[in-house]
Amino acid sequence: MESSRVTLKEIAERAGVSIGTVDRALNNRPGVSERSKRRVEQIAAELGYRPNRFASALSRRSEKRIAAVFPDRPAAFYGEIERGVDRAAAELRDFGVSVEKIRYPLNIPDGAARCLSELVQSRFDGVAVNAAGLTSGAEIDALAADGTPVITFNTDLPGGRRLFFVGSDSRQSGRMACELMDMMLGGSGQVAVLGNFARTMPFLERFSGFFEQLRAQPGGMEVMRCSECPSDPAEAQRALTEAVERAPDVRGVFCTGHSSTVGAIRALKALNRRGVRLIGYDLSAETAQALREGWCDLILYQDPFAQGYQAARLLARRLLEGWSPKHPQLLMDTQAVLRSNLERYLHREFDPFGQF
Repeated sequence: MESSRVTLKEIAERAGVSIGTVDRALNNRPGVSERSKRRVEQIAAELGYRPNRFASALSRRSEKRIAAVFPDRPAAFYGEIERGVDRAAAELRDFGVSVEKIRYPLNIPDGAARCLSELVQSRFDGVAVNAAGLTSGAEIDALAADGTPVITFNTDLPGGRRLFFVGSDSRQSGRMACELMDMMLGGSGQVAVLGNFARTMPFLERFSGFFEQLRAQPGGMEVMRCSECPSDPAEAQRALTEAVERAPDVRGVFCTGHSSTVGAIRALKALNRRGVRLIGYDLSAETAQALREGWCDLILYQDPFAQGYQAARLLARRLLEGWSPKHPQLLMDTQAVLRSNLERYLHREFDPFGQF
């Protein structure tokens, strides 16, 4: 066989690996085991393969580096985001794209801003940032001014020079929560709303969506707003306990985040108020168990895995193809998880084409 006619595809088929694995093995790039590398090199030698020096140089020049930036928190939600980023990174290696995960401390006021400021010097080809720790778009604008495409995911920071946002539709989920609570209570009853209403965009959007729907729908559902709670279940538990003591006729609770949901579950258990209807956010070991035991009626599920995956994948598509979405917000529908469908969500298979 003439060496000039040997292709990476032929080597990949003979070795039983992907074309991307062959490319990494023959060009000494990371992401391939030593055993696979030796096998690819052996088969390439047997076939008389000779690399195209021009194509190799072009390939190296076109390699792209993406930074995925998100809070450094132990919460299960962020663990799922990270798994989604990892899944995308594994797939993108075959296209010459590497993804580096960078975490910032959420408990330090300017932790996220400092992290992004340092990225200006790192020369990434693109940055996907969870903007939960940002209070302004100055750092995003600085990266964009330096020629770096920036997108946001999970938590948006509208305006400025971010290209687009990938995440759940928080306002829609707030409206959904109000509709479902109204159905559970039969159109009347007192409801406590618990959460961190002002700190980040998702909480504010959920809160706003809930009250938008409340004003739009007929009925006698009355809402009492509890004190704002930081991302601390103990503080949420205390707030709801005090609210129920002040208004013992409370029939429902809507929580705008996972921490407040966990705190509400603990409060209702401690007070032995099993009949109070509870709607909250995000699947975790504790919220799943509460669904099974009847301490929680419904969890609004944002699919954090898909958010991390799609953020990395769509930014790579922008870098490789120049792709732009038709709308600057790519919003995923929020799903309602009940005790009846809980196990399906806990053991679901991810569909990379199921969102966009």
